[in-house]
Amino acid sequence: MAGSRPTEQLGVLSTKTSVTLKSFPVPSPGPNEVLVRNVAVASNPKDWKVPQWLDDYEFIEGNDIAGIVADVGEGVTEYKIGDRVAAFTKMRSRDNKCGAYAQYSVAPASTTFPIPQSVSYEAASTLPLAAMTAAIGLFLRLEVPEPPVSGPSPSLQEGIIINGASSSVGAYAVQLAKRAGLFVIGVAGSSKDYAAELGADVVVDYREHKGDDLERALVAAAGKHPISYAYDAVTLDGSTVLLSRVLSQTSPTGKGRVTFVLGVSDEEKSKLPAGITPVQTLVGTAYSNDEAFAARFYHQISQWLVSSSSNPTVFETNRVRVVPGGLSGVAKGLDQLKNNEVHAEKLVYRIAETPGIQA
Repeated sequence: MAGSRPTEQLGVLSTKTSVTLKSFPVPSPGPNEVLVRNVAVASNPKDWKVPQWLDDYEFIEGNDIAGIVADVGEGVTEYKIGDRVAAFTKMRSRDNKCGAYAQYSVAPASTTFPIPQSVSYEAASTLPLAAMTAAIGLFLRLEVPEPPVSGPSPSLQEGIIINGASSSVGAYAVQLAKRAGLFVIGVAGSSKDYAAELGADVVVDYREHKGDDLERALVAAAGKHPISYAYDAVTLDGSTVLLSRVLSQTSPTGKGRVTFVLGVSDEEKSKLPAGITPVQTLVGTAYSNDEAFAARFYHQISQWLVSSSSNPTVFETNRVRVVPGGLSGVAKGLDQLKNNEVHAEKLVYRIAETPGIQA
């Protein structure tokens, strides 16, 4: 049953050529959906890319939201009006109700999860897309054994290489890999200290190594640790091929798995060493084939956000950089992402700071 809410809201319309703050109807949730009154929303690079990729795209973008449940659809029993939640809305839906850059957004109940009282809305908004991209890549695509629900992490000799270890996805991948007990080699640049703070055992600065020298540096960093996993959170300039070559030398059997988040051409795949299996991680499977995993793992992450005797190491959200002006700042934020001006932090917008919105 719907609570008291307006019929109109402000939202940001994205097209191939513009990003504009406009008025839209407040949506209603369908079956197994949750309507969230957004308090904070966060940006991802795909938010500026999708309107460029898709023809005739004129919709509200964004998919990372945190706020208060305003209504629930038929079949939703876990949440009630007033609950504090974060959620991953449906990407590329061509339906404005799913866009994050608005006062209200609709998300599947399965990709909605509770926010502990100790976690701010701003911090929580950094989790949905990036943390699930990391989890699906590690535990479903690479087939790394999942970490224990509670208690100390196992201590394994086996390792993983994470390229882009200080990126939003990479920062979560580092923490999840450590929870799974892996020896983590991160690859990062100017923000390499961030990856180390999050638990990477070794961080290789790619700026200090060119071409084959970076390959040798990663093999050397492995030391005596057998490594047959690689997570390419960057997927740029042949990085997946380079990681595969490293795995062919660090894996005891010469076999391994590498996952990547952006497209890898058939030509690049043809250059992969025999025995290395490439597999793409697409986070959209969180509300399709991997829905059951996502629903379970989002709730697990929610529990890991709070320190306890069974969880002594808190799962850290991305560093937050609040963009002034609320939704009116989205255009500037997307330009900063497009121009590669954001490093080791997440751009977040406080809805209440939007001009014209009454607190």
